[in-house]
Amino acid sequence: MDFFDMLVSILGSTVRLTIPLLFTALAGLFSERAGVFDIGLEGKMLAAAFASACVAYLTANPWAGLLAGIAVSILFSLIHGFAVITNRGNQIVSGVALNFIAAGLTVVLGRRGSGRAGARRNCRAKAVSHRSSCLVRMRCAKCLSSARSTPMSFPATIS
Repeated sequence: MDFFDMLVSILGSTVRLTIPLLFTALAGLFSERAGVFDIGLEGKMLAAAFASACVAYLTANPWAGLLAGIAVSILFSLIHGFAVITNRGNQIVSGVALNFIAAGLTVVLGRRGSGRAGARRNCRAKAVSHRSSCLVRMRCAKCLSSARSTPMSFPATIS
C-alpha cells in the first residue's frame, strides 16, 4: 500500500507541476501562429510569478496577486511586441533580453525586498525584517506556519 500511495503522490505532483508548462507551450503556439517567435516566455512567467507572489503577500489577497501577474505578463508582452513588430527588431534577441531582464530584476528586487544581501540568516535572529519581506517569508516554513495563525502589520516601505 505504501508504494501505491507514493505512486499516486508522484502522479498528482506531475500533473500539478506540468500545467504551467503546458500553458506556456500553448502561449508559444499562439504567438508562433501570429508570426512572432517568442523566446521570452520563460522571463514572462518568472516576472509574473514574482509579481503575483509579492502582491498577494503584501495585500493578503490572492486575486490581487493574480491580477498583478497578468498585468506584468502583459507589460512584458507589450515590450516584446514593441521591439519586434513596431521597431522590426530581432525576435530572438528581444526574447532573450526579456529573459535576462526578468531573471535579473527578480533577484535584485527579491534581495531588496527581503533586506538580505544573499547570505543565509537564522529566521529567529532578524524576526522583524524577516517577516516584513515577501520572498524570504515564502521560503521559510516556520514563519509561514506562524504567520497563518497570528495577524501581522505590514511596514509602509520595504527596506
